[in-house]
Amino acid sequence: MDVKVGRTYRAKRPAESGGLVNDRTVQWIGSVGQVQYDGPAVRRGSRYPIVSRAAFEAWADRDVTDELPTGEYQDWADYRASQPSA
Repeated sequence: MDVKVGRTYRAKRPAESGGLVNDRTVQWIGSVGQVQYDGPAVRRGSRYPIVSRAAFEAWADRDVTDELPTGEYQDWADYRASQPSA
């Protein structure tokens, strides 16, 4: 997967976080394979988490940046409604 700064990625198994899908937006990529991200699961006022690039890629399913309004995350209810029923 080609992980890029400023792009938003969705989990292989999306979950709800504060009424939104727990997507992650990449803030920074380090030279030694670290990824720093923001998203609905990151508490306000806390530092952006840093994980290994391998861990981020294992978590991520796909880039959803172009599916979302600029600077926003998808509402959980809208996401669930768009999924086929099991």
